[in-house]
Amino acid sequence: MEKACNVHNAVLFVSLHAREAGALARKLKMPTENILGLAAHECKHGEGRFADKGNNFFSMHAPAPFQIGTITALRDPKVKMAVFPNFKIACNSFDESYGEKLHGISDAGDFSRALVTIGFNSGKSSNGGTDGYAKKVEDSIRMVKIRLERCI
Repeated sequence: MEKACNVHNAVLFVSLHAREAGALARKLKMPTENILGLAAHECKHGEGRFADKGNNFFSMHAPAPFQIGTITALRDPKVKMAVFPNFKIACNSFDESYGEKLHGISDAGDFSRALVTIGFNSGKSSNGGTDGYAKKVEDSIRMVKIRLERCI
């Protein structure tokens, strides 16, 4: 069995959310793994606090379209994160906020770099982003692609 298939929480995340991520991916004319890989990275395969407590699988700050509440970031109480009822609505919010700017970007590397270009994440820890963000998301997308093809 593929090593990627042995990471049970990651495989479970992919299997639970592939359908909704696929619907958004089709709308945006890109592979499912782009949406699902981004979400997997942002929410630590559903185990991150914002996903666990607020169904915020894309780490979207409040205010965000379709949010139903907020959750406070632990490291900075001034930062409010959006709360959503479920993964599908989180996808709709991501689409409303960023979909038009990402439409049609199929390549994992191009998609990941575009996320930095459009300001989804600055790619710099000095201003609240994540150093090496695009590469980290690209790697997550590649792992999700393997899991979609070989594990579920």
